[in-house]
Amino acid sequence: MAGKTATSKIAPVVIGSGRGKSTTYISTKVTGPDNRGNFNSEIIQSDNASGGGQKTIGSRDSDGNITWGNNASNKIRLNESKFKKASNNQISSLANQLATSAKDKQALNAAAGKANQDNTNGNTDSSQSKPTPKPTDKTGGLSGSGTASPVPRNSYDKGLCYPTAMRRSLQDNLKIDVIKFNPKKIDKGVSLNRVKGEAIGTVILPIPSAVQDGNKTDWGSGSMNPVQMAAANITKSALGENGGEAAMAELHGSIGEAQRDGMTKKALESFFTEQLTGTTDLLSRTEGAVLNPNMELLFKGPALRAFSFSWKMSPRDQKESIVIAKIIRMFKQSMAPQKTSSGNFLKAPSIYQLTFQNGAAPHKFLPKIKECALNDCTVNYTPDGGYMTYDNSAMVSVEMSLSFQEMEPIYNNDMGHDWDSIGY
Repeated sequence: MAGKTATSKIAPVVIGSGRGKSTTYISTKVTGPDNRGNFNSEIIQSDNASGGGQKTIGSRDSDGNITWGNNASNKIRLNESKFKKASNNQISSLANQLATSAKDKQALNAAAGKANQDNTNGNTDSSQSKPTPKPTDKTGGLSGSGTASPVPRNSYDKGLCYPTAMRRSLQDNLKIDVIKFNPKKIDKGVSLNRVKGEAIGTVILPIPSAVQDGNKTDWGSGSMNPVQMAAANITKSALGENGGEAAMAELHGSIGEAQRDGMTKKALESFFTEQLTGTTDLLSRTEGAVLNPNMELLFKGPALRAFSFSWKMSPRDQKESIVIAKIIRMFKQSMAPQKTSSGNFLKAPSIYQLTFQNGAAPHKFLPKIKECALNDCTVNYTPDGGYMTYDNSAMVSVEMSLSFQEMEPIYNNDMGHDWDSIGY
């Protein structure tokens, strides 16, 4: 069956506002039905309402999805929803020219993004002419035709919640805010506190099944033998208030101690012998002794905490499946580094503020957490061991695992003096 071709009238698409406002003129060329009964179309851009300078900027498949071509500017891509709406109306306007049956109308509606529209006249047998209703995305969520953007995304939904029916005012939960990253500033050799960025996305999730923290401090062994101690004391005295006089006194004292201790004398003899002959461990070989290393455990510095959480999410309706997809997308996209416009540099990803809550208030018996980086986001789309989907192609269950690490260590001062909670 040979398909027909028809082109809609040219229509303006207005984007932007104020000084940034601009008008683009488009028409839609539709071809079909093909051997499978489907319609496909092209979006054509014109320089003006008269149709001058026409060029194809995108194509649409039989389900209405848009694939932008090389002629489509970034401004057009960023305003895809407006161009898709205008093109949908243009495709529908060609129904009388292209569709001669209810089946054709159904296929044309699909090409115009209206797959669930009733094509009957009210008097026919709907079982033959009315398409089987498909689940619709009433949240305005997933089109399946996303394209890359030259501008990093810095805004996400702030009302995401799973399960969607969770009573936030009563049930304990974990609130995760996506925070715009602000680097620290240095002033006169002092690292200033980081200015907290604005929240650009928020999700409320149930308390994970496994919650634990591990506060650590870095301690390590250190040693200093008597020779090193003596040298350190002499140098420290020389740098003190009395300078050389104090250093000489310390040196004489060390020499006097060496003369009184026979083993020290033997150690010095072994030391200089080793220097002259190139041998090692002479004192241990001849006297069965070594210099006392004065080993002890010394404080090395703080350590950063890490947190790992996992949720198995099973949507109970189509709206919840879209919410789950948006939650996963938010974490995946916000944790990714951001390219600058030139592509020569990468900026830090967003960071996260995790807050355990009792209703809407901070939980007193679960740990506080400082701002974190998301190191790993792992999603298992078949957690039950098999591939299963609903009618709208959403997974029956997905398991999301997140691994966070705090941006700063925990200090004694962070917890104050009051017994107000379990602390960090």
